[in-house]
Amino acid sequence: MGLGSKPIDYKAGAAQTPSLEVPPGLTAPQTDDTYKVEGAEGESVATYSAYAKDKSAPAAVQKEQAPTVLAPVKGVSIEHDGDKRYLKVDGSAERAWSVVESFVREAGFKIQSEDQAAGIIETQWAENRPKDGKDSGILSKIFNGLFSSGERNRFRFRLERAKESTNIYVTEYGQEEVLDSSGITTSWKMLPNDPELEAEMLQRLMVRFGANPDQAAVATTNGAAASGGANLVQVFDGSSIIVINDAFDKSWRRVGLAIEKTGLVVEDKDREKGIYYVRTPEAKSGWLQKFEFWKDEDATQHFRVNVKDNGASCDVSMSDMNGENSAEAGRQLQAIYKNINQ
Repeated sequence: MGLGSKPIDYKAGAAQTPSLEVPPGLTAPQTDDTYKVEGAEGESVATYSAYAKDKSAPAAVQKEQAPTVLAPVKGVSIEHDGDKRYLKVDGSAERAWSVVESFVREAGFKIQSEDQAAGIIETQWAENRPKDGKDSGILSKIFNGLFSSGERNRFRFRLERAKESTNIYVTEYGQEEVLDSSGITTSWKMLPNDPELEAEMLQRLMVRFGANPDQAAVATTNGAAASGGANLVQVFDGSSIIVINDAFDKSWRRVGLAIEKTGLVVEDKDREKGIYYVRTPEAKSGWLQKFEFWKDEDATQHFRVNVKDNGASCDVSMSDMNGENSAEAGRQLQAIYKNINQ
């Protein structure tokens, strides 16, 4: 180049320029920590000896630094009353109602009826499909119209106000299609309640309120606390009452669940007075029954279920709307008693 032995000063013509900046509207690149080696306290290390030294820390120290597994979710929990489960959600019943209603629709159910004043949402019947080995859960066999398994389910969600929280109860109803004595026509026969379906529905609803799926599964499978027994006792006037050896709060909840499992419809309730206002379900008649004009079209019967607080126990009685102990009220009370002791 003809420069001879003259040294070249590369810095002589260098000019100071501002440091590189991220242009407006762009974000800084993110670093990848896939191959980052961390010590026991989370700081990065450069040598294997430093890594081994950190890992040799006492087990007690490492245990204190381990993250908490399945930390409890604030505001939602699955409570147990004997062998019954219900969801307890902090906040107003109006807020819980909107979440439950959205959950029912998102799950694919069609709502048969809803009564916000009574806090009840009932779904239409949904047919089950046969198990094919690919189901991930019990509820996954519902909502498929390509198969006919002869079984169907529906659910009732009942919301009840409590102090600064709302209790949500889920009741499952099942039916099975069976042949009549003629062997030609079929009819639907009621099946016993399925506790596993109710537990899974509560688990999914708990996730909908913000819980982790693993946390909801653990909360659902936890053991239930023991509750007092119940006895059917005949009183002096010949009628019967149910004596529950529990405080009023637990007895009130147990009676409400037993009423739902019996199939009675709760029209209203007064917790202060300890009264459930119930009625028998409306009968679904066929086209042939429509010609039987001599029968009463409205065969629905109305009753009052009274829960009397005695301190350590409660008395449960049933009467018609006039306060009389009819024979039908006695039969319905026995059905409630069977579901309380189920």
